[in-house]
Amino acid sequence: MNKETLKYIITDFHENKLPATKARSIKLPLKAKGSAEADPEINKIISLVGVRRSGKTFLFYHTIRSLIKNGVDKKNIIYINFEDDRLFPIELSQMNLILKAYHELYPDKVDEKKYLFFDEIQVVDNWEKYIRRIHDTENARICITGSSSQLLSRDISTSLRGRSISYEITPLTFREHLNFKEVSIKKYSRKAEAQIRHEFNEYLEYGGFPEIVLADDKIIKGKILREYVDLIQYKDMVERYNVQNQFLLKTLLKFCFTHPANLISVNKLYNDFKSQGISLSKNTLYEYLEYMQESFIISLNPKYSDSIRKQQQKPKKLYIIDNSLMLPFVSSKKINIGYRLENCVFRNLYKMYENIYYYANKYEVDFVVEDHGGLEIFNVSDNIEERDTRLREINSLKKARERFPNAKLNLVINQYQKIEDKEINCLSVIDFLLKEDKKDI
Repeated sequence: MNKETLKYIITDFHENKLPATKARSIKLPLKAKGSAEADPEINKIISLVGVRRSGKTFLFYHTIRSLIKNGVDKKNIIYINFEDDRLFPIELSQMNLILKAYHELYPDKVDEKKYLFFDEIQVVDNWEKYIRRIHDTENARICITGSSSQLLSRDISTSLRGRSISYEITPLTFREHLNFKEVSIKKYSRKAEAQIRHEFNEYLEYGGFPEIVLADDKIIKGKILREYVDLIQYKDMVERYNVQNQFLLKTLLKFCFTHPANLISVNKLYNDFKSQGISLSKNTLYEYLEYMQESFIISLNPKYSDSIRKQQQKPKKLYIIDNSLMLPFVSSKKINIGYRLENCVFRNLYKMYENIYYYANKYEVDFVVEDHGGLEIFNVSDNIEERDTRLREINSLKKARERFPNAKLNLVINQYQKIEDKEINCLSVIDFLLKEDKKDI
């Protein structure tokens, strides 16, 4: 990396148009003076983390567009993608050239506030030393992203020592999906309702990765998804963690991506894989599952218990980051629709609540969520037209009320039908997924 090359890269950014972007529900705490575009500005390094291809870079572009719209001179903004081949190789000692090159281009900007957007910063070894220094010494707001395989929340909090705030960027919510597809939400319109139902069926199958949502051809969607799975396996797992047993990893990924909303037992997995002739240990399984959680690929939901020890001993319930990751392994027609629905509901709850559990005794409820001392209980069902199904869902919620006396009961249904029970809040899965604030449930 040299100063002259950096001048070209900085100038290219200032002269070229920003790529087209779509608004996300998340807004970063960056704004021009007097703007109401975001939450109050805070003097923290902003880091975006999350599964790859979830839209971190395009959130940068959208934030930059918003800053410019609200009065920030584009020349006060520096965007650098550290995977730009013109910069290779990059050493920590060369990072100081960025602002030197910028100030030589714009000497009148030396004392002005700058906005620095550094993409894929993990390419630079010991990058955090440079970021800490300019945060402490420059009049600048700093935003960074990194590949989920090499820049995790725990890495950032350790490296930046209280100077940062992290935002987890996930694939699109259903409301964001509708926004990307330019579908309006209208009440009392059969045409709008039919269009939203069509989009929901697409979302249920193909998930919320932005590139997949905007692709029209199903064959292309399939090719992109297979590429994603390969990237997850080799970039997020093999390279970062130096995984030796790649066959076991591939088998475990396939199991997880095809068994969402199921209990997962390491003992059972160990015996199943061993019977298939796979060489492994239980410790290796635990490690690989932990790697997958750290890379945002899966979530393992614990059983509700007053005892942390018992909670750790019980099997956890598996959820995946996006429904689309099932498709490279199995036809959507062979995937239980109830599991897909439950996975979608979990992902929406995950954005609203910090503490999510399942509960099972002689009965089972899908989710128990905890918020400021209060509890809400959720069951998810495809259809409750059949009497036995309806009674099972309702009775399990009411039985759970005996364990959690003050909890609010919710039944989320795909094919919506009303129930004559005032104790239970019954809502369609579409209505539920359009609610991105827990106060609206």
